[in-house]
Amino acid sequence: MAEPPVVLVTGVAQGIGRGITKRLTESGYAVVGLDIADTPPAELVDFERIDITDAAAAAAALDRLTRRHPIVRVVNNVGSSLRENVAESTGDTQRWLNRLNLGSVMLCVQAALPAMRAAGFGRIVNITSRAVFGRETRSAYAATKSALASLTRAWAVELAGDGITVNAVGPGMIDTELFRRNNPHNAPDVTRLRQAVPMQRLGQPEEVAHAVAFFLDDRASYITGQTVFVCGGLSLGTPPPPRA
Repeated sequence: MAEPPVVLVTGVAQGIGRGITKRLTESGYAVVGLDIADTPPAELVDFERIDITDAAAAAAALDRLTRRHPIVRVVNNVGSSLRENVAESTGDTQRWLNRLNLGSVMLCVQAALPAMRAAGFGRIVNITSRAVFGRETRSAYAATKSALASLTRAWAVELAGDGITVNAVGPGMIDTELFRRNNPHNAPDVTRLRQAVPMQRLGQPEEVAHAVAFFLDDRASYITGQTVFVCGGLSLGTPPPPRA
C-alpha cells in the first residue's frame, strides 16, 4: 500500500492553518506542521514547535522534518498582521513581519526544494491576502503579502522546469482568532469592509482550505503562478447591490 503524500503546513495551531490541516488529512495527506504555539492539531503526523522568525532555529527544525519525511508539498500559511498607522511607524513592525511573513516562506521552500527536484515534482502554495489591494492601517502587512504574491510568480517561472508549481491563495475576511483580535467589531474600517463584501458574510477557514487542496492536487499540474482570492468577492472592488 502506497504511503500517503506528505505536506508541510506552517502555522498549524489555529485559524486557517488548523482548517488546512483538517481538510488535507481528510483528503488522504499526511500533514507535518510548524508553529510557535504548542497546541498542534491532533491530525498531524509530525510537529516541530518553533519561532519561525528565528531563522537558525527554524532551519534546524526544517532539516529535521525533511530528514524524517519526503516533503514535496509545502503550504506557507504562517503569518500575522498588526494595525499600524503610517505616521506612527518606526519600522519595527515591518521588520518583524518581513521575518515572519516572508523569511519563513524562503526557509521552507529552500528546505523542501532538494526533494522536489529529485522527484521532478512539487507543489508550493503561499497564503497571501486580499490586503494586497490596499487596506488602511495595514501598510506593513500589505507590503509583505504583496511581496509574497510577487515571489509566487517569480518562483513559478524559475521552478517550472523542475515540475514544481507555485500558486497562492489570498483570503479576505476570514473568521479566525487573528482576524477577531486585529479587527475590533465596531472599528470604522472593519464595518466598511464587512459592508463591501458582496457575499455579505465572513469566510470560514475550511473555505480557504478547499482552494489550497485544489492547488496541491497532482492533477493541478498545468496551473502555476496564479492567485485565487477566497474573499466573498471583496477583491472585485465593487460595492454590493442594495438589498430589497
